[in-house]
Amino acid sequence: MTPPLASLPLGAAFVAFALVSAWAVGLVARFAVRWPSPGQRLPSTALRAAVVFAPAVLGAVGCAALALPNPLVGCHCAEHGLHHPHLCALHLVFALPLVTPSAYLVGAWLALVAPGVLRLVRDAIASARWTRAVRRLPAVALDGVAVRLADCGAPTAFTIGALSPVIVVDRVLFRSLSDEERRAVVHHERAHVERRDGLTLLALRLCVSLFPGPAGQRLVEAWRAAAEQSCDRHAAGKLGDPTAVAAALVAVEKIRAQGSRRAALPAHAMGALAGNDLSRRVLALLEVNTLPQRTEPRLANDVLATAIVAASALLLTFVWPGDGFHHAIETLIGHLIH
Repeated sequence: MTPPLASLPLGAAFVAFALVSAWAVGLVARFAVRWPSPGQRLPSTALRAAVVFAPAVLGAVGCAALALPNPLVGCHCAEHGLHHPHLCALHLVFALPLVTPSAYLVGAWLALVAPGVLRLVRDAIASARWTRAVRRLPAVALDGVAVRLADCGAPTAFTIGALSPVIVVDRVLFRSLSDEERRAVVHHERAHVERRDGLTLLALRLCVSLFPGPAGQRLVEAWRAAAEQSCDRHAAGKLGDPTAVAAALVAVEKIRAQGSRRAALPAHAMGALAGNDLSRRVLALLEVNTLPQRTEPRLANDVLATAIVAASALLLTFVWPGDGFHHAIETLIGHLIH
């Protein structure tokens, strides 16, 4: 048995930690997380994204603690004896008894997540084709923001593209809006571009596909709702009048309601249309208008913010907790195996 094969238990440990975390987070979200009432501001988008990324982060932290609990003291296998299998990055041969059960666990996980991952890949390819197609369209500039006007077949506006996002507005919708309403829509979409929300949405969907839980899609939709409100506030700051953005949302919704067709956006598109969330977004904007001092939200990327927190947690795991947690999990695994 080769040492690389003996490292399979570490991968299985990551999968197990992440799956358990996904179900724990999903159950908490299902029974504890409630949609705010209309007019109540949603939690920050970074916090919403962190909840979705929690399974992967906790899995990585737990697996790091199992692999090498404290590099400052070296291997501890001799101290604990060989009465149960060991997970040690320095002596992978001690994990050989775990290879077979780990292979079953990883195989079952791959079979579970394969349909969702394939669906995600299909959606990503379709979105990439959308992006290439609209990028070839001539651009018009509004307040210095490049906008592609397209015949979408329905009144819609959205931002598409993970790495190099593009703003698209339906040609009929663009002509139907007033200048102020156009500016509100365009600055809202510009906020999606600066926040790189397309990249965040792709990463969130990937996390939910790899570590499915009972409320994964609901958590992603909660992040999207918070992101839309954040972009609304950015547009309000650019126009200097939150009521103008609220009026633009209502105007777009009226035009959309009068149309005979509904917009079919790509899976990774971030749209400005309010839909069923119209009342909450309008009331949130009116609340912003009553604040004594209005400030635009920071347009930071939520993936980057979460990655910084995850890296800090991993660093802390390597230098602080010692081998107590590591040995407790090893003992539990030994009882399960034997």
